[in-house]
Amino acid sequence: MTSHGSSESPDGREGREARGAGGPLSLDAPVGFDAPAPPGFRVTRCSRVIGHGGAVFRAAGDAVLRFGVHRGSGFVPLEVPDRVEPGVESRWAVTFGPLRPAVACRVIDVVRTETSIGFVHAALRGHPQRGFESYVVVRHPDDSVTLDIRVVWRPAAWWMRAAGPFGAIALSLILRRNLRALDPVIA
Repeated sequence: MTSHGSSESPDGREGREARGAGGPLSLDAPVGFDAPAPPGFRVTRCSRVIGHGGAVFRAAGDAVLRFGVHRGSGFVPLEVPDRVEPGVESRWAVTFGPLRPAVACRVIDVVRTETSIGFVHAALRGHPQRGFESYVVVRHPDDSVTLDIRVVWRPAAWWMRAAGPFGAIALSLILRRNLRALDPVIA
């Protein structure tokens, strides 16, 4: 996992669509691409160059907006819409060794510009972590294309809290799968 740039938000904010509304999110704080981490939350960022050029950017962006990172990471869809749109909810089983916790999230914001395609979603109550995540495909001026992931989180489930630092290790392993999830799409 490597960092690419230091920007807190994707380029071209003018391309954002309407935000999702209301509901039982896992935290009572602002949620979005550039939302700061609430007190007590960790921020984990990772990025990977996934290719170059417009064709890679469009294919990867379309895959992200079809939950392609989740599907390609081995998450098992339980109740998942075909496309990402503000307000839609998704439920997945996360395969992590012998554990298969169900997780549910709501899409809060979507970005589609000439240089950024992606979304941010927030954990719903019952998710083992509190917080939100963004998945953004970015086309840079040098024509490289990255998948940028930002996770604002803290443990919520008792077993995640009990895991202590192993929760961060588990997240790191999942993020490694996330960063490689689009490889079949862009191959």
